[in-house]
Amino acid sequence: MERGAFLDPEVQEAFARFVEIRLHTDGRGARFGASSARNRAFQQKRFRTIALPYYALLSPDGSTVHWQAGGLLPAAELARALRSVPRP
Repeated sequence: MERGAFLDPEVQEAFARFVEIRLHTDGRGARFGASSARNRAFQQKRFRTIALPYYALLSPDGSTVHWQAGGLLPAAELARALRSVPRP
């Protein structure tokens, strides 16, 4: 997605009103292991999955508007999902 749909001009335009947050859940070793485990636990509790990749669109009140677990989402579908999120 980072090398494909996210780079599409229509998606970039739709992303402009969002704040991107990345939750790394698959790190290993002393530097990333503990934080990845905490992030994985948070993802499991909040979204009931530890699927990778996992993308979620949240509304300003924190409710999940759209999600995609695994696989690739076509740029046009992603842009539609982004535009469907209510404005604050």
